[in-house]
Amino acid sequence: MEQKKAMVTGASEGIGREFCIQLAKEGYQITAVARNESRLKELIQDLAGTSVHSILVADLTNPLNVTKIAAELNSNHYDLLINNAGFGVYGKFHEVPLTKLQEMSRLNCDALVHLSHAYLSAAKKGDALVNVASTLAFLPLPGAALYAATKAFVTSLSESLWFEQKGRGVFVMDLCPGATSTLFHERSGGNAITKPPAAITQTAEVVVKAAIKALHRRKTPTFISGSTNLALASFTRLLPRKSVVKMMGSIR
Repeated sequence: MEQKKAMVTGASEGIGREFCIQLAKEGYQITAVARNESRLKELIQDLAGTSVHSILVADLTNPLNVTKIAAELNSNHYDLLINNAGFGVYGKFHEVPLTKLQEMSRLNCDALVHLSHAYLSAAKKGDALVNVASTLAFLPLPGAALYAATKAFVTSLSESLWFEQKGRGVFVMDLCPGATSTLFHERSGGNAITKPPAAITQTAEVVVKAAIKALHRRKTPTFISGSTNLALASFTRLLPRKSVVKMMGSIR
């Protein structure tokens, strides 16, 4: 039986790295994509099993690199694509440099669209695409307005793709983690005051383990990791939007 192959973007750390580790344990041959070559090489050394795993060094904020990865998806069949690469920026919208906002939009939205299109164009029955969004897809976040908006985009797109691809036997899942113990908060410009409480923070290992279980079940287009996050997303849908915006704005 031919070994299954998975490509994971944003694979050098956090949720992406954990996807590589857990999928390798399930027998997948991993192609890890990220811009940090040294961390990718460390990852490959740490992966379980005897499979031949590979790396692709690419900064996906650069459209030329996105095209390179899309070409790889077109020319080699992957049973699974995890679109995990992304970053956030904290700060009032008008105070954040426009170039930084555009870079985030290119990675969180444009690169994801390009790679999703390339993957689905060549996908076969039984294949799966996982797009990593966030519970902020359901919430505005003053102080990180564009980041939350990019995740709402990912969720809306992924849910529609889930329906479109059902007839082909290709599964699309929108993964929405909540606060996760990665370097995301610090890299986005957060501080100790704005850091989410430990009580509502999950580890990347827990998030990915639950996500893979949901991937195996293939029952729902959107998987929200953690009962607290699910309750929050559900509860805030019942509130007036003005109240939700004020609530979210007050936490920063």
